[in-house]
Amino acid sequence: MAEDAEKNTSITLKASVDINRRIETLTLLFNKAEAKVNHADMYRQRNMNYCLVIFAGLIALGVNLNEYIAQVIISSTLLVFMLIFCIWDRRWHKVKHGWQGTAVTAYRNICNLTNNNDVEISFYLYEVDYEAKAEFDSWQPIVYYTLLASSLLSFLLFYLISKS
Repeated sequence: MAEDAEKNTSITLKASVDINRRIETLTLLFNKAEAKVNHADMYRQRNMNYCLVIFAGLIALGVNLNEYIAQVIISSTLLVFMLIFCIWDRRWHKVKHGWQGTAVTAYRNICNLTNNNDVEISFYLYEVDYEAKAEFDSWQPIVYYTLLASSLLSFLLFYLISKS
């Protein structure tokens, strides 16, 4: 709910207001956006760590089980977890890019205001358009895709183990 409010909040800095106050406001917004980017990155990394531990633990558990039905349950659970983590990471990746867009906009507005202090500046608190710039092929999503594919292959792995 709060995210939607931030996405729809428009800010206007009037030309009649003191330039120092407008630059201070933009600097505060820039710092807030950078903090949000760092938070999203930290959260994504923490989720990656949990994901890797869960993956390794479920694979180890599945290899040590003797019944194929139990291994199928483990593989199914693994697949669901990896899918959830993959979707979750995508969400946080988009949020990160949205706040990066806000930081870029604030920085550009500071430069614009410094060069031309008679300009009125309007912008959104959160740059939704930048969410679309979140790549599908950066290293972290590729790790999630690999874990998702590996969880699918675990069905075959456990089948081969049960037949030997």
